[in-house]
Amino acid sequence: MTIKHPLATDYATEQPPARMVAGALAHLATHMSTGCPRAAMLAAMLLERVATDPDADSHLRSHARELVEILERDPQIPVAAASPAPQRRSASHAAAF
Repeated sequence: MTIKHPLATDYATEQPPARMVAGALAHLATHMSTGCPRAAMLAAMLLERVATDPDADSHLRSHARELVEILERDPQIPVAAASPAPQRRSASHAAAF
């Protein structure tokens, strides 16, 4: 039996939509209170994953897509937020977030 370290989880494919939305809301709150463009980019990245997740409720996907589009119009957010994030990240990269 192999036990995976929690930081080695592939967050792009193994996290339920509700958990990704919770993370997106946390980053969005940081962006709104501090103006941090990285927080907005991370929120957009997570919301994009929800918007394209076939397991997510259709209303949740629609609202996530709407928020991504709003965030993408913000000139302070790096262009990287507009493109989907890679599906797999290393454990050290995941720990950085």
